[in-house]
Amino acid sequence: MTISINNVELRTTTGSAPVGNARGKGVESDVRGSPSGSKDVQVSDSARRMAELEAKVAKSTGFDQARVEAIRLAIERGDYKVDSKQIADQLMKMDWEIAKVSGRLR
Repeated sequence: MTISINNVELRTTTGSAPVGNARGKGVESDVRGSPSGSKDVQVSDSARRMAELEAKVAKSTGFDQARVEAIRLAIERGDYKVDSKQIADQLMKMDWEIAKVSGRLR
């Protein structure tokens, strides 16, 4: 299959055939898909941390059943109190973190 982007034709292939890059030149790859002559793979700290977090999430049930039950009972009894200041503080903190990660905040 051939794809044309900005008048540069790219061919999708399998195996070790040349594959067009952004400049339209071929790049040889071995069976593993790495450029010829390069056999080393480096995993960044963030990628390693992401893998650890994915494994942790996969093992997690997703919520604390005992805490959910305690809150449900408190709501039924009318004892559940909402701390609006704490909720607002956490929302502001989350917004600041998102802005920082997205580049809106420097």
